[in-house]
Amino acid sequence: MPSAVNLDMLTEELESQFEGFHYFLHLETMEVVTVSTGILSQAEDEEPIDGLEDWELTEYANAVGILEHPSLYLDLPDRDEVNEYPMMENFCISLEEGPDKERLISAIQGRGAFRRFKDLVDQLGKRNEWFAFRKQCYREEAKDWCEFHGVKYE
Repeated sequence: MPSAVNLDMLTEELESQFEGFHYFLHLETMEVVTVSTGILSQAEDEEPIDGLEDWELTEYANAVGILEHPSLYLDLPDRDEVNEYPMMENFCISLEEGPDKERLISAIQGRGAFRRFKDLVDQLGKRNEWFAFRKQCYREEAKDWCEFHGVKYE
């Protein structure tokens, strides 16, 4: 039984979350379990599982396990809790003084900031730099989350 979660795997899970899904760390296996909101609700309400596909039955079984043994699972932070806007701000601040920095800082102001930022990052040839910065931010989020919950990581 693993005693520590793989930090690279956890970082990847935080980065790639989809809306409409819940992500949990199983504290015995140190693996992330993903369950859709619909299947989780169905399990909570103990609704019949007739007509579910095989993969949905597996997901349903995971949801039941989470509900019956909540002490074995930790809910991972979701997209609302891990906000990318501060990451974009910090990326802009980290750049050398100059027109690129000023353009990016301007791009993240107001509505549509995410789209403008991503478009401009591409135009300025800073896509790889942004993704490396973003990955490091998610890694720090994963570390902080582990430390807050007393989860060892490697």
